[in-house]
Amino acid sequence: MTSGLYDDMDSLYELCAMARPSSVRPWSDSQARAILAKVDKAGLSGVAKALYERIEATLDAGLRWKFDDFQVGAKLDVALEMYAHSNTKDFVTEDDWVRSYNDRKSMLAGTLEFTLDDFFYTTCDLHYKWSRANYNDHFERYIASGMVSKDGYIGAYKIPEGSNPAYVAKSYAFSQGLFCNAFFDTKNFSFIWPKRAVFSLGAKKWNATISRDDLSIGNAMHANMLVDDHHFSDYFHLSMFTKNFTYDWLMLYLNSVISTGEDANEESRVYMIHTMQFRIFDRVNFLISENVMYKSKVFDFLYVNPSNIYHNLNNRGLFNAFAYAELNVVALKGLEVYGQFALDQARAPNEDDSQDDAWGLIFGTKYTNPLGNGVLRSYGEFALLLPLMYRRDEVDFLRVNAYPSFEAKDGSLGGCRIPFFDYIGFPHGGDVTMFELGSKYESLYNWHLGAKFTLLDKGMMNKFKSHNKDGNNYGKPNIGINMFTEKSVKRYFVASFDYKADMSDFFKWPGLSFWAELDWLNRWDYDREEHKYSNYETDVQFTLGLGVSI
Repeated sequence: MTSGLYDDMDSLYELCAMARPSSVRPWSDSQARAILAKVDKAGLSGVAKALYERIEATLDAGLRWKFDDFQVGAKLDVALEMYAHSNTKDFVTEDDWVRSYNDRKSMLAGTLEFTLDDFFYTTCDLHYKWSRANYNDHFERYIASGMVSKDGYIGAYKIPEGSNPAYVAKSYAFSQGLFCNAFFDTKNFSFIWPKRAVFSLGAKKWNATISRDDLSIGNAMHANMLVDDHHFSDYFHLSMFTKNFTYDWLMLYLNSVISTGEDANEESRVYMIHTMQFRIFDRVNFLISENVMYKSKVFDFLYVNPSNIYHNLNNRGLFNAFAYAELNVVALKGLEVYGQFALDQARAPNEDDSQDDAWGLIFGTKYTNPLGNGVLRSYGEFALLLPLMYRRDEVDFLRVNAYPSFEAKDGSLGGCRIPFFDYIGFPHGGDVTMFELGSKYESLYNWHLGAKFTLLDKGMMNKFKSHNKDGNNYGKPNIGINMFTEKSVKRYFVASFDYKADMSDFFKWPGLSFWAELDWLNRWDYDREEHKYSNYETDVQFTLGLGVSI
């Protein structure tokens, strides 16, 4: 997902007055070739032709060592990344930063790849990286903090008897005024590896993978509602594709461990997604998807048929459905209008109103035009998600990832696992409105410069607040559908600038790149009734990196 091929392909399609290709990503090599084949190379010129040739070169590069019927690749990525920020008093956790833990580079990353003919591929990597929860952090307990519902839940995750999970109240890696990703004390080492592992089989029109990898579904620029790529996921993915139709079936396998011990998952959580994409005309691409979260003590293969209609089972304790659709329309060459709609809960005929509705909408427009020896992409995007998006009483759309930790240096925690809760889709959850303007210039000489400005209002509904007006998460979600849940909201304004340059045109080996990012984050409490601001906090966050690939 970090490959520049996706931006190149999107830009090429838009410059050819074609709606963006499949938004279920990453693609296999064969799918990328099928997408590229839809473009008539003979009719291209200028920047569009250069983009086509760059995509071709990326697909034809292959692995480092090529033999008659197989290829092998191995590399070591070394990254030195420095971080600095101005407010070390109020901005002390990962959530306080624009550039999160998963955005930060590993000090060392070794990768091994293997491919057999054109039907099999596998890869695995090993990372030497700071742990997301390490012994320099300060920890506090969820229960004592008041972030647990009256009946002992975080979201729809029940805290096991005798367990008192902790969270990072002050992160060493995100609170320091000046910090570096390099370290030599192995107590800080992240045991979550490999970060990426893929086992893939495929042919000309289909591909099947078992992966631990980034996964993104959606056409939004800021973040997507169905599945967003702000976390690595474990999943099975079957994709079948032609020039004008793509069918994807995915099974996301989600961790459910929230206890501090070493017991196995308390329950199986599987998120089944199946999408159908239709290219109605070259200028119009439409995707529709039905998705089911399944929770059970024992995984039952009875519930993995993507053609079944799981609403018929009428079992709220076992399933939760999530409907989704998106549309891309290229009105003029380079000018695209796009949107996505997600429905988590709506009142059906003959159903009572004990559960509040929950849905979300993202709408945007994007303009792509050739400029000099590159492409300038500019967009404006709006998002609105109702308060109870992703929240249900029995089966919700929160995810948890457990990270091992040594005993805290300050004595605030003994060695155990630390659960991090997040949304599968839109990272800000529900009870939010957002408007963003962004622009990025991508040079054909392997550098880019980008800027974006985000205004976001976040209500008081969050991952840890109960969805039930009586404070019991086993109770039905009924706090109301009005934006926002309380009269005060947290208002954010963020200005971000980033630059990256790849020196591969000058140094074929070793690969050399450098990057920088500057983020100015402002936040206030805003009283919507009295139109007053209070508790203003600001932080300037800077990242500077140098990478060498051997």
